Amino acid sequence: MEELKLPILAIERLRMLTDGEGVTTLVCSMGCPLRCRLCINPYSWDGSKPVEYLSVDELYERVKIDNLYFLSTKGGLTFGGGEPLLHSAFHAAFMEKYQSTGWTFNLESSLQAPFENIERVIPYISFYAIDVKDMDPVRYKQYTGGDFGIFFDNLMKLKERVDERKIVLKVPKIPRLHKGDEQKESEEKLRKLGFSNVALFDYVDPKDRKKLTENALQNREKLFTD
Repeated sequence: MEELKLPILAIERLRMLTDGEGVTTLVCSMGCPLRCRLCINPYSWDGSKPVEYLSVDELYERVKIDNLYFLSTKGGLTFGGGEPLLHSAFHAAFMEKYQSTGWTFNLESSLQAPFENIERVIPYISFYAIDVKDMDPVRYKQYTGGDFGIFFDNLMKLKERVDERKIVLKVPKIPRLHKGDEQKESEEKLRKLGFSNVALFDYVDPKDRKKLTENALQNREKLFTD
């Protein structure tokens, strides 16, 4: 059997109380099925960043430096992206092999993957940070280019299988897309569905913070011209 390898976008150490409990390290993988117009990590799909591939054991060797922090704060690893669920077989294999460490494992995801990918990781995940984008199917498609139905079906299936207190739903207010109370409308829809942990935040156009590639700029401009 071919060894599983994870295409690495970035590894960010010593995060405090941003991905669940304690000190965490964010492991971001390459690849995403969405093309969000103001994508904060366009280098996960725009071809601008060299890719490093790590095996399960190589990733462990890279992150174990913070073992003491993880254990003393009940922290651990957060898998993000891109879309980490594209690599759920790798993540499940890693968590299965290293669950004896006592680390917690968290997931940051837009749920844009087959539900079988989600099912693979459910036995190991302690905390889910779900990127909602928007609860209106038309705006969701306009902003992400993706299928709202996939997101919504996966969200409801996840709620059936996981204590909803382990799920935080991140709802942005997106420049130019949200012109009125759309963010609050999304929050209200989620609460009516039975979710209690809804986090609202103001999204910052990444163009104001970093240099974007031509691919990312063209993708961004679709929001302003469509």
